[in-house]
Amino acid sequence: MRLIFFAVFFAAALAKPLAGPLEADVHLTFPLTKQKMLGIYVDARLYEYDPWLADAPATLMEQVEFEDLDFSTKAHSLLDVHFSATRKMRMNYYVSIRAYAEKGGTQYYFIDGFQKIFESVDVDELDIELATRLPKKNPTDDPVIVGKGGGGGEAIGRLIGIHRAVEIEWEGTEGDDFLLQKSSDLENWETVEPVVGNGGTVSTFLRVVGRVHFWRLHTD
Repeated sequence: MRLIFFAVFFAAALAKPLAGPLEADVHLTFPLTKQKMLGIYVDARLYEYDPWLADAPATLMEQVEFEDLDFSTKAHSLLDVHFSATRKMRMNYYVSIRAYAEKGGTQYYFIDGFQKIFESVDVDELDIELATRLPKKNPTDDPVIVGKGGGGGEAIGRLIGIHRAVEIEWEGTEGDDFLLQKSSDLENWETVEPVVGNGGTVSTFLRVVGRVHFWRLHTD
């Protein structure tokens, strides 16, 4: 029985891709909404996690940001994001895409669900239509490319290095201002970023440094 178990385990391990470079192109579609989307900030992230450790935090592998994107007022808007990283043995990967009115502003678009990537492949290509809580509008024109090559916005920076991250989620009254703060001792609080309630659930990903962190929303 032990021999059979070992053989099955070894075969499963061999089925996993070995360590090596990872490359992916993610094609994003932002549905047309009744509200004009101008000056939009897009935060695209690639995460690595260990499927054998359920309580371990995911690791942020790469972050690509776009600022000042103007989405079409007549059609769906398209944006391409390229991710690259180095695979580690036994690790799995997923992507998180969110779009905001501006950096630190109201969230408008997001991936609905858990989007895996690099499953048994080192070169991947995904087509993702983002979800939105805003009322949608039927397009009258063909989809329009925004960002590099199709508009004013370009990727403004890439994260170099590997960082632990945590997702903070909250609900706030629409239009109310808050300060997202962190502390290591529950006495001294540092403001991470200002946030604005939108009447629903809002979340953001933050890098984590050190071992102990406490978080709170404080009325501005």
